[in-house]
Amino acid sequence: MFRSLRHACCLSALCLVAGPGARAAAPLAPTSPFLPPAASGAAAAENNPLELRGILADEGGYRFSIYDPVRHVGTWSRLNEPGHDFMVKAHDVARDIVTLDYQGRVLTLSLRTSKISSAPVAGPLPAAGQNGPNPPVVLNPSPADEVARFNRVKEEIARRRALREQNNIQGNPTRR
Repeated sequence: MFRSLRHACCLSALCLVAGPGARAAAPLAPTSPFLPPAASGAAAAENNPLELRGILADEGGYRFSIYDPVRHVGTWSRLNEPGHDFMVKAHDVARDIVTLDYQGRVLTLSLRTSKISSAPVAGPLPAAGQNGPNPPVVLNPSPADEVARFNRVKEEIARRRALREQNNIQGNPTRR
């Protein structure tokens, strides 16, 4: 009995020692399974502590807008211009890339692309000269203009109340 207990302890110790080593020897995935397939290069670019936000050409050469997202500070700098936390060493205008020296590291930054999205259009706009849902603004309204505006507002309120009542009758109460 003593002998089998000793064998069980030794076997347990061997599994504990060899187990983590055997798992560590397994190769790791070359890319993260949590990133989209094309994002492996983008993830490396996002680790840069600085961003290239703009390139400007003027009579003195090129200027580069370098932005620090941690400090929320942007700076325009020229090639080899001292006085900043970084120094722009080279640029490739054709590919919108700059190489700079930052705290002893060489960083390659590509021009940051803007994220622009369009808003949906509510509906067609009235043609020029037509009084659509919104009549033109009168800068110095006369009393007659004010009465007409008041009547339009009153009609719109009545129209919306009628729609609300119609929805309540049909069993579709609208939220206020």
